[in-house]
Amino acid sequence: MNLYDPWPNEVTVNQHTYRLDLSFDNVLYALKARGDEGMTMMDRCETFLQLVIKQDMPPVADWVDVHNAIIDLITTAKQRPMRYDINGDPIEPKGDGEHIKADYDFDFDASYIYAAFRQTYGIDLVKEQGQLHWLSFVALFDALPDDTAFVRIRHIRSTKLSDIKDRKQKDAVRRQQRALALPDDENEEEGGDSYGR
Repeated sequence: MNLYDPWPNEVTVNQHTYRLDLSFDNVLYALKARGDEGMTMMDRCETFLQLVIKQDMPPVADWVDVHNAIIDLITTAKQRPMRYDINGDPIEPKGDGEHIKADYDFDFDASYIYAAFRQTYGIDLVKEQGQLHWLSFVALFDALPDDTAFVRIRHIRSTKLSDIKDRKQKDAVRRQQRALALPDDENEEEGGDSYGR
């Protein structure tokens, strides 16, 4: 990201440029379709591209390359946490202790995200549909302050129970985590200490 170029709205793959609809709501919808496990991987890829590309689809042989180029464009460094060793090489997470677990879901937390944007920026995300660029949305999303209910909920979800020594406090946080759990978390075996980073 820089402040002297306009937000990107196209990708070039194999010497062909594709114009994109990168409004935040469209990208969220495309990402949801991309994660639909009821479809094959190629169907997910095709649906994602159909939603994001504003012109004719690329040839089938280029689908994966175009898909990856778009994902690279819309994924910020903050969205892909990675640790590096002393030589600058990426370190893959090892074991359960380093597993990074999601602490929010754009669909499940939609009302909290909407309220946080209104509270912090005065932005009505419904009125911004089709207009607010994805990268603008992500920059604002990543900067939401601690005094929003959404960020407080994320903190509760990501609290590592093993770091809490006081039993009463640990039980209280565990109850909060259960009450605020994401749908996937509710189905997991209880252990409590698997939340967070």
